[in-house]
Amino acid sequence: MKYRRDISSTLKLLALGLILFLGYQVWLKPTYFTPAVPPPSAPEPAPSSSFILPEFQEHPQWDVPPSRLVDLGSPPNQALGAIREELDRGNYTEVERRLKQLSQKSVEKASSRHYIAGLWNNLGIQQEKFGGTSLSVKAFKQSVLWDAKNSIAHLNLTQAYWELRDPAMTPQFLETVIRLAPQDPFPHLALADLLIATGQAGQATAHVDQARPRAERDPNHHSYLQRLTAKLETLEPVQVATRDAARPPQATPAPIAQSPNPQPTPRPAPALEPARQAGTSEVARPQAPPPAPAQSASAHFTVQFDGPPDQASWTRMRAILEYAHDELSQKLGRIPSKPIAVVLHTNHKFTGTAGSPLWADSLFDHASGTIHLPTQGALEDLGFFSRIARHECVHALLFEQAKGSPAKVPRWIVEGLALQLAEDPWPDLEESEHKTSALIPLNSLHGDWEPLLADAVPKAYLEARSATQLLVESYGLHGVQQVIQLLRAGHSLDAAMQQKLSVSYEQFRKQWEQAMNQPNPGSL
Repeated sequence: MKYRRDISSTLKLLALGLILFLGYQVWLKPTYFTPAVPPPSAPEPAPSSSFILPEFQEHPQWDVPPSRLVDLGSPPNQALGAIREELDRGNYTEVERRLKQLSQKSVEKASSRHYIAGLWNNLGIQQEKFGGTSLSVKAFKQSVLWDAKNSIAHLNLTQAYWELRDPAMTPQFLETVIRLAPQDPFPHLALADLLIATGQAGQATAHVDQARPRAERDPNHHSYLQRLTAKLETLEPVQVATRDAARPPQATPAPIAQSPNPQPTPRPAPALEPARQAGTSEVARPQAPPPAPAQSASAHFTVQFDGPPDQASWTRMRAILEYAHDELSQKLGRIPSKPIAVVLHTNHKFTGTAGSPLWADSLFDHASGTIHLPTQGALEDLGFFSRIARHECVHALLFEQAKGSPAKVPRWIVEGLALQLAEDPWPDLEESEHKTSALIPLNSLHGDWEPLLADAVPKAYLEARSATQLLVESYGLHGVQQVIQLLRAGHSLDAAMQQKLSVSYEQFRKQWEQAMNQPNPGSL
């Protein structure tokens, strides 16, 4: 039998050790008393939900920089869908090759043109990552050519021009970008920089003021804003000193020129109509305007106040009007022989429909050529005010060209030229452009548009713009101006067009209807 070792002694030793350990834990180990825990204090009150962090919560959504990419959506056809697939795969050389094969003349659908512009823009963003701005700027240029109203592509092209110091970044180009993207501060700052370089501190200040609320909260633009502000602070005192030195001594300041008073008519003044529509009190024409500080003789505008004088608002408004005057008079190729009269109604609100130029037209006095502007809240939306001011300025310039006889010029020519020269986007017109509706006979747009139904007004503006665009593209702006001169002299529209354009009005009307792809005009 195999021998087994006795382990009973080992077990006894283990049992003894366990007993000693337990005895130590129970009787011999010292006791440490835990201090009494104080009762929990009352919880701190939660912050009130009504508290608003300063300079944060109340900022609108435009503080967030918009994306530089265009949301393409669904492709309008398989060919463009295939190009997008190549773009998503990263085959940028192939994408550029295919896009270059597309001809603008062969692509007529607006949806396809918008999509191609988006492809060019998004290609430029990708090219910028590995090729820099010098490569991407070419794609951004193509995007703008395909879609002249693409605000994202214009902003990207502006940034590229600015980085390259490209001379193509002209004030006219930046003004177009501002009209397409009025909320973005960068085009305003870039334009202010150009204006400062040419010594136009007043206009530069207006654009800096427009960009300031957004640029101050954007780290990408804040330093640029500070540099321009410092430049203006050093430039303006020099200009003031120069003007004071050049100004001849005067015994008493000359009173500001008043706007001409039109002959009283039973019809209310145009400035009254929008006030009634907006639910505000009527804007009364000033009977005896108080004297105001004199302006320089070189100013293109004179002002009088209907209500308490507001020089601060007028200074900012005049800067916008002066810039519009310089740009639009250059397009027309003529400068008015006398300043344009402006009446500021300081007791009334700047309220009206922003969708179409209808309200802007009602603010212009077609009898005297005077611009009427309510001031309360006018500068809160500078994009809207700029559209109104530019439209008014075009009407004033055309009124001066017609030598005070605008009734002899068809309404569709006046409104069409105003839209074409100002080049401002109007939401109702853009929306109506994509709707299918019967063509309003051009003969119906010669006189007053008040008989038109409200739904037909945007269509009337679109037709006026397209008709004058065809005139300018076919015969030049100078030819259209010569027709206006003959109309002012008493000629009929048909005779004026025959003499200056060698085409009858009936022939032009048929050409226009064919261009509109609606040869048979409908009736309202």
